[in-house]
Amino acid sequence: MLEALRDFWAIIMAFIGLGVWLVRMEAKMGTNSKDIARLEKQIERERLDTREKLEDLTDMMREQNRDIKILLGRGHIQHWDDRTQPPGRGR
Repeated sequence: MLEALRDFWAIIMAFIGLGVWLVRMEAKMGTNSKDIARLEKQIERERLDTREKLEDLTDMMREQNRDIKILLGRGHIQHWDDRTQPPGRGR
């Protein structure tokens, strides 16, 4: 028995090392799976947050656009260039 153990100790150690390596690999895969699930949830939260912010920004731009159209329609905004001067800034 001892002689067989001496002859095959390298093979036995290789199998033990392989077993340890497989256990570590399984643990790492479990950790990676948890990380992937966590990151997918985080991406989904960020996507929803971005969508909400984009909707808010779109609403603000619509409101500003509407206000600009109203002011332009009333004639309150004029374009001044180098040939014209606003009131109160006489030549």
